[in-house]
Amino acid sequence: MSLRLGSFPDRGALVWFSVIGGIAAWMFHLVLFASIVEFVHTHGWFWVFYAGNAIAILPTLAAGYLSYLLYRHGTDDEGAGTPRGRMRFLGAMGLLVNGANLMLILAEGTYIFFLRPGLGA
Repeated sequence: MSLRLGSFPDRGALVWFSVIGGIAAWMFHLVLFASIVEFVHTHGWFWVFYAGNAIAILPTLAAGYLSYLLYRHGTDDEGAGTPRGRMRFLGAMGLLVNGANLMLILAEGTYIFFLRPGLGA
């Protein structure tokens, strides 16, 4: 499947990923950090938090880029009721959703830069 603008699909898994990929990445980020905090504290492996941030940020950025492509490929007005209008709407929604989730991931992930290993022992 090509990602050229002229051949971007107007439905399917790629469109779903471009719209809700950031939500899945944010949920992964929340569950990962909540489930490994005891393990990281016990073993002192703070690098796992950095890797978790990167693993959550990369798919969110990819989904945001695909949303941008979807938005640019939708040349009709959103209210036109055409596939290109639907693509423009879904692209705009994907940009909004993925941007918000990227901000949440970054906000929740910044605290690891201020923690020192061994606090709260």
